[in-house]
Amino acid sequence: MMSTEIKVLHASCCGNNSPIKKHLEKVATRYNIDIDVEELSDLKETMVYGTTTFPSLVINGKVYDYKKYTTDELLASIL
Repeated sequence: MMSTEIKVLHASCCGNNSPIKKHLEKVATRYNIDIDVEELSDLKETMVYGTTTFPSLVINGKVYDYKKYTTDELLASIL
């Protein structure tokens, strides 16, 4: 089974082990989805994705504004 690649883009002030990562892991477990989460907060790394909205999720190359997917159901729908 392929793992869903997820990158969490943070503003430079916010680092690893965020509540967002925990939320992603909780939803993935609940919906039996295999995920691989990487958190990025370095400006050079996040700028590659062309967004200035933080936090954002990059799921299989597509950027999502995390604030629009805060419920478990909405998050699962993009995983």
